[in-house]
Amino acid sequence: MTFEFIREELTEARYIRSPRDTIGRSGDNLAEGFFEHLMVLQQMRFENPVWARDYAKNTLKYMNFTNVRTGATDLHNLASIMNNPGKFNGSTGGLPGRFDELGFKRYLRNVANDKFTPGQDRAFMMQMQKNLGIKGGLLARARRIMSDYGRSSTGERQAVSQRMITTFRQDGRFRSDVFKPYAKSVKGLVPKEKSSIGAVAKAVVTTAAIGAGAYYAGKQFGKKF
Repeated sequence: MTFEFIREELTEARYIRSPRDTIGRSGDNLAEGFFEHLMVLQQMRFENPVWARDYAKNTLKYMNFTNVRTGATDLHNLASIMNNPGKFNGSTGGLPGRFDELGFKRYLRNVANDKFTPGQDRAFMMQMQKNLGIKGGLLARARRIMSDYGRSSTGERQAVSQRMITTFRQDGRFRSDVFKPYAKSVKGLVPKEKSSIGAVAKAVVTTAAIGAGAYYAGKQFGKKF
């Protein structure tokens, strides 16, 4: 059990472990993957601050975002791809715009040191979304909610968490080193899935109970008259 716990706490790339993992992926796909990981880290600052702090430190471990490394975090490796489009263009079919490495490092240091600068965070994430060509949809909505998470409603947090869990289960991103900790941390926000069989069974039991009650009531009514 102890070793299982240690393995779970170790943080290293599982989604993008080597440059080979980028082959066949579009630049937009990788940019969205990076931005999705960034949004998870931002939400985890509130839902699991200890994990967020450690993950930010591990992402900064190699100091520069120049290469994809197995021992780095998935966020580090995705950032390295975004930061070096010329190195990966041949395997990804083109990467989007400019990557703000200095801004990204500043953000990670803030997370690692539990330093909150809401205005700076909002500006950084909005600019990063623009630079990477992230359009509307889930990630744009996630950015609006995550960058001002403290002011978001419970309904907004539940909705965005459910959607993020769903998208991570697509395209192999569930293998990422952030998915399991994230899924556990937002478990209370994501409603349990109910199978159609369970729903039908429940409906049958409820209908039968109502029918039995009506039958019994009818018999009692008949006895009186």
